[in-house]
Amino acid sequence: MQIKNIKTFILLVFLTQMDATTITQHGTVIDIITGRGIPAVNIISGDTGTITDENGKFQITVPSGQEISISHIGYEHHIIIATDQDIFVKLQPLVIPGGEVFVSATRAISGITPVAFSTITAEEIRRRYTVEDVPMILAHEPGVTAYSESGNGTGYSYVTIRGFDQSRIAVMIDNVPLNDNESHQVYWVDHADILSDASDIQIQRGIGNSLYGSAAFGGSINVNTQIEHAKPRMELKTGYGAYNTFKTSVKGASGPLLGNKLQMTGRYSQLDSDGYRDHHSSSQKALFLAGQYKSGSWINQFRALIGYAKTNLAWWGVTAEDINDREKRRAGYQAYLDDFLQQIYSLNSVWRIDNDLSFSNVVYLVKGSGYYENDKSESFDLTADDDSSEVTKYNDFLYEYNLDQYLTGDSSQSMDFTRRKWIINSYYGIIPTLTLNKQHMRLDIGGEIRIYSGNHYGEINLLLPATSGQNWRKYYQYFGDKLLLTGFTHFMLNPVERLRLIADLQIQSIHWTLDQKTIGNAAGHQLNADWQFINPRFGAVYQLNDQLSAFVNYGRGQKEPADNQIIEADDVFGQPVQAAAEVIDDYELGANFITSIMQGSVNWYRINYYNEQLRNIDIEQEGEYEYLSAASTRHQGLEFELTCQPSQNLQLGFNWSLNNHIFVSGPAADKRLPGIPKYLLNGWFQFNLPFNYQLFGNLRQVGEQLMPAQSSPVSNKAVLAYSLVDLGIGCSFGIFEVVVKINNLFDKLYITNGYDWDGWLYYWPGATRNGYFSVVMNL
Repeated sequence: MQIKNIKTFILLVFLTQMDATTITQHGTVIDIITGRGIPAVNIISGDTGTITDENGKFQITVPSGQEISISHIGYEHHIIIATDQDIFVKLQPLVIPGGEVFVSATRAISGITPVAFSTITAEEIRRRYTVEDVPMILAHEPGVTAYSESGNGTGYSYVTIRGFDQSRIAVMIDNVPLNDNESHQVYWVDHADILSDASDIQIQRGIGNSLYGSAAFGGSINVNTQIEHAKPRMELKTGYGAYNTFKTSVKGASGPLLGNKLQMTGRYSQLDSDGYRDHHSSSQKALFLAGQYKSGSWINQFRALIGYAKTNLAWWGVTAEDINDREKRRAGYQAYLDDFLQQIYSLNSVWRIDNDLSFSNVVYLVKGSGYYENDKSESFDLTADDDSSEVTKYNDFLYEYNLDQYLTGDSSQSMDFTRRKWIINSYYGIIPTLTLNKQHMRLDIGGEIRIYSGNHYGEINLLLPATSGQNWRKYYQYFGDKLLLTGFTHFMLNPVERLRLIADLQIQSIHWTLDQKTIGNAAGHQLNADWQFINPRFGAVYQLNDQLSAFVNYGRGQKEPADNQIIEADDVFGQPVQAAAEVIDDYELGANFITSIMQGSVNWYRINYYNEQLRNIDIEQEGEYEYLSAASTRHQGLEFELTCQPSQNLQLGFNWSLNNHIFVSGPAADKRLPGIPKYLLNGWFQFNLPFNYQLFGNLRQVGEQLMPAQSSPVSNKAVLAYSLVDLGIGCSFGIFEVVVKINNLFDKLYITNGYDWDGWLYYWPGATRNGYFSVVMNL
């Protein structure tokens, strides 16, 4: 009996011990939007608890099979069951009392939104950014290319997504649309050092979630700036690099000094560079002031961004015979002086009405004023009466600038004057959105009202024998106005656990007028046009498991012509033409995957483009473009992106894209479109060394691209493929951070862009090996 009792007791102890088996649960918690680890997440199970580290990783010892609670302010609460396997938790941001987090309908979310996108975090911006304009930082993302006219990333810079130039990309800062209302272009030079304030940048490829603003054919870019900080801070930054490139800035943030409701931040920056090319210098100044006020269920954010740029530039590239000469490829001449001031004021508001209903609103005002000028002096040989071409040229010159109106009897062979082309414009608007967010559905209904007005005029500063001294004289003027009304709805339904269906509808009505004043020989054209667009989008996302999701998407986009596609109103010879809207049908397939140490995506797209306006720089009309219409083209490609963190000290990233963009109809059918590289490849790493040192580097490869040609669909000339390697090292000690960066480490001679003008080839060179050194003092 005693032996039997002992056996029973041992068995009971054993079974109890089996039931109480403990395990050490390892896991990672990430933000589902950014894909980055979330620090300081509360991990609680019973009486045991811990928090995640700076990379979102944690470990906790608990009984097997027990519930683990995962929570963090601003995110949905999550429950998991302890197992002996590593787990991966994706937290969804939500709207909470006080409005700390609001996910707008234009924001893409991995595994939820059927869109190909990349999000550049504040950490990545700090690693990549020193003094370059925004396009050069974006060029490391899938499907993105960029170049600067100066050659070293300062001054006038341009970005493309999937081969679409930035007039076909919707660009926003804090949801304020930036594309010029007349040309649809974006002038990054007016927003100096904006990346110093950025909390992140989201790039959506294809039509994406851009429900308002300019039509997003190639994609959209939204730069989000940060106001709120956990503690007060003061930052002083200075740096110096090649080509006499200098940057200095001062930035301050109040943190909670002003109480729990109010925070303020501000920055002043100045950037100066001579540029890699001669006579491509730039001087940029920027002021950023912002405040955030929380009251109950309201949050309001006011921002003022004021930028001034004075830039020297030329619209001519380097000739083919000089492009491979290290000295001659830098040569230039005094051409244009661009002088512009832009002001952006915005108020972003979010109101949590109840647990399910929210209201958001953006009110903005954008003002611009400036000119570009150049020397238009001309000499004519009028001695030979039979030289009709020279006489015609002389007469056309007088006629174009209205000089024939008052230079009667003058037969000057030399005319010396400076020309200025002015633009004074403004636009303002409001973008209200009402959001209903239930457990299995979300509905956003909103719109945009925008009013634009632009005053264009040209002046010439004469110094002629027939005049006494200098005399500024207006020789053309026209006014452009535009009223844009947009209504949109975004609907998401979660009919079953792992499936999400998306439907968007955008309706636009655009009214445009142009009033050309009758000055001298100007015809005084009075033009107006109306466009109405209905742009639908449908998509679905299926979550196969916690690590893998797939999506499919279709969308239609339409865009009104740019003003200069209808008429060159600053040209006395210009006549209006009937310009049709551009239209695309965008088909997308993609998948996103994520594990405890890596995440990635793969996307396939096909865009059928109707009435694509191919453009080339017009040598005879400096800085302007000539257009060639392609009835039907196809843009097709494959994109892949992967980032991983194999150890706590090492991060790696890689992406590539293959492009097959061709003419579908016309004499160039099946030929490649110009200006689009065959492929793009980017790689980067960051390695944390002892004693607070960091080593980082980037590899970029850009494939061959055909050159645009004058009055022809495509040239048989090409900009050759090139590869670049950048390397940098940073360290921090006390209140100081020091970064040294070497661009184009292997000193390659490369070309970023080019064009074919009547058989003459012109190229834009990229800078050879150059460095930049910066010091930051954090107080």
